Amino acid sequence: MKITIFGATGKTGQFMLKQALERGYEVVAFVRSPQKITLHDPHLTVVQSELSEREKITSAIAGTGCVLSALGPTGNVEGDKQLSDGIANILIAMKECNVKRFIVLSTTSAQDPSDKDNLNFKSRRAMIRLSRPTTFEQIVKYSQLVRDSDTDWTLVRIASLLTNASLSKHVHTGYLGRNKLKGKLSRANLAWYMLEQIKRTKDIRKAPAISD
Repeated sequence: MKITIFGATGKTGQFMLKQALERGYEVVAFVRSPQKITLHDPHLTVVQSELSEREKITSAIAGTGCVLSALGPTGNVEGDKQLSDGIANILIAMKECNVKRFIVLSTTSAQDPSDKDNLNFKSRRAMIRLSRPTTFEQIVKYSQLVRDSDTDWTLVRIASLLTNASLSKHVHTGYLGRNKLKGKLSRANLAWYMLEQIKRTKDIRKAPAISD
């Protein structure tokens, strides 16, 4: 199966790219800085471009069975402001290419109707909104774009602190206030879980939160 990964040079995207190739997928990696990819594999195609270049996005998605996004805010305000526009361009390209499955990295800043809100979660969102307003705004905006699309989407929402701990393939998933989510999440486990969604159907059009 051929898949397209956006954000393949990011901290989580690098784990996703490596694991996808190990699983035998044919991978198209859409990246801004191809020199950051050190893997060499006959099943890997690297497309260098920007998220504003819709034609390049379309060519990267054409013929694939699934699109995965490991994109997320980096702290660069000007760059982060373009994130939701990039996701919008990916959605347009998916529609043009008739690709339905879309697995997207998000965070619990983007609330879900199944979350059971409380003071702790409200305080956390308020702190993020105050300290990193662009980050908060973009996560909420692009997550809603995905929800409003006609794709078979899954939003995988980070609910804890990301670490570089080893892959264990053991994660907790659920919704805020309803499931026992832990305080940390391995990037390797996050990448593994997102790749698992390619063939799973139970979380299509759902937004589970995830932790180790």
